[in-house]
Amino acid sequence: MTKANITKGEFIFPPPKKVKTVETGFMREVMNRTMAIHPGNAVWYGESRIGKTTTAKHFVDRINENYTPDNSNSFRAVHFEVGEIASWSGNEQKKGLKSLYNATVGRIDEGSYRTDPTETIAETLVYALKRKNIQKVFIDEAGNLSLDAVRGIMMAFDSAKSIDHNLSLIFIGMDDLPTKMTKLPQINGRLSEWCYFEKYSLHEIAIFLKELHPYFAGVDSEKAKSLELVECIYELYDGFPGLIIPFLNKVETYLQISPQPLTDQILRMVHLRTNMDKINSINKSLELYGGKPAKKSALQENEGRQKQGGKLNEKRRK
Repeated sequence: MTKANITKGEFIFPPPKKVKTVETGFMREVMNRTMAIHPGNAVWYGESRIGKTTTAKHFVDRINENYTPDNSNSFRAVHFEVGEIASWSGNEQKKGLKSLYNATVGRIDEGSYRTDPTETIAETLVYALKRKNIQKVFIDEAGNLSLDAVRGIMMAFDSAKSIDHNLSLIFIGMDDLPTKMTKLPQINGRLSEWCYFEKYSLHEIAIFLKELHPYFAGVDSEKAKSLELVECIYELYDGFPGLIIPFLNKVETYLQISPQPLTDQILRMVHLRTNMDKINSINKSLELYGGKPAKKSALQENEGRQKQGGKLNEKRRK
């Protein structure tokens, strides 16, 4: 296997890594629960790096791979990450619908967006979704949405019901997302399922690693002796798949440079090297800048004063 190598005499780019998604039992449970309420809306919530986005993308891939126009029960799905729509930013319902529109069926006509009422935009969007047979939409980073923006997006769900189009909206976010979504009965009453993403157990991480990487192909989750490496990773990164995967990429790079059997000492060394660099950089930033952006140098400040002085002289001449 070709490996990245940067020396004085050569520069070799690393080959692209194939992204492998391990479909865990919990992922299948969440997918089944979400599919069971279709057409209906759901909330997925939990800590960062726990696997919410990976599950959503995998779910979308499986839906779209199995879609066929010959099967009247099949449909398409879309996943997207929404940007911030802040409270009191104005026209939040329209902005929410615009975000959904652009992510699912293409850019909305700006003239129609400015002049059409929100319910007309929702209806136009739903007809476009029906033409494309998109029935499931995963809205990631939903915590960025104001309540009014969520209400605007929910208008698409109501419009879909009025024209007999099956539509499910899955809102994905952090632990605090349920608190937001239950504040208004207009939103809470339209949610049918709540899926909490918990940290994986040691047993689940053992199965996950066995499927993920050849280093762990021989792991037997029932035998304590073969769990030494798994236990070490679990100790370092707990039950967070999103932290474990990049860490294993760093371990793989280290073993390419220095080939040797994988041990828990190597795992700890690679982890410590990265972690110490992070801690040192944070401490240095706090020491020099108090956690704030660096101040301008004396040269930069002098250049700024000269520019300002030149502008004042120009005004006086005028």
